[in-house]
Amino acid sequence: MSELGAIQGYQRVAAFLLSLEPNLASAILKGMPGEVVTKVAQAMIDLDPRLTKQGVVEELVRELARNLNRPKAVQPCDADHLKKLLGEAFGKQADELLRQIQEKRLASRPFLELERRTPVEVARLLKEESPAVAALVLAHLEPTQTALVLQLFEQDIALDIVRRMVLLEPPNVQLVRTVAGDLAQRLAAAPLPAAGADPTRRLQSVAQILNNSAPEMEKKVIEALAQSHEKVANELREHMFTWEDIARLNRRAMTKILGTVDTKTLSVALKGCTQAVEQNILVNLSTRVRDMVVEERELSGAMPLADVKVARDEVLKNIRALIESGEFRPSRGGDALVS
Repeated sequence: MSELGAIQGYQRVAAFLLSLEPNLASAILKGMPGEVVTKVAQAMIDLDPRLTKQGVVEELVRELARNLNRPKAVQPCDADHLKKLLGEAFGKQADELLRQIQEKRLASRPFLELERRTPVEVARLLKEESPAVAALVLAHLEPTQTALVLQLFEQDIALDIVRRMVLLEPPNVQLVRTVAGDLAQRLAAAPLPAAGADPTRRLQSVAQILNNSAPEMEKKVIEALAQSHEKVANELREHMFTWEDIARLNRRAMTKILGTVDTKTLSVALKGCTQAVEQNILVNLSTRVRDMVVEERELSGAMPLADVKVARDEVLKNIRALIESGEFRPSRGGDALVS
């Protein structure tokens, strides 16, 4: 059974939506009942790591397409099934035909088992080998996969592997087969655990989807998550509106936001600020308040980054409270919608 076959229900829906553009995923969510949206959003946050393995989502999409169009299902052909088919068709000649097929496959793609693995899995396996073996293997993989694998090595080791790849002499065929066979056996004997997708990137994807959803859907999902996973709900809120997003808000939104923040907090939050954010804040303050904020920032001198973050978090907390109350909502284009 494939990884996908063991996963059912909301996890499949979550994986499919996370593979789409946020606005398309939001459009699909809008057509679902509210209680289903909540469960799907929860599944997005707690996505089964098996769904992040290479090729699983593609298999999910293909399965969905097959079900929609109702073609006859086509099952992958493993070695045992191929042997049975050849045996029924060619009798005693089947074993020789199968051997020839395997020989050709090994000649063109000796590391096929590694091609099917994620870069994390390949890196974990090759870190147990010498740089010479790692170079031999990676020289046979697709450049994109090789680059992703090398990113997971320490820089000096990665450079050594690349140097060896550049200087690699055409290897002995038997040597390549021996290395490939050994690695395949190790994978079969002790499969490496699938590494889940970066939780931060997954939260960013969910945040994008909710930002493109209706306000009531966004609020319901956040509230439902907060009841069971308050920490995750707070992290999701942080991804839905960040400090740098302030630079893109219009004057009406800024006026409402700045009215909730005291000058001392604002003066600290502006330390080390990007020019775009600083300009959008200062230009929307009155002359008197602007002078006070600038003066307080200069008088307070250098401050620990942790203190600056606390001040920014306080500003963002007020902004998110306005968003959840319905008084303010960032639009897709970055401007703000204010009631």
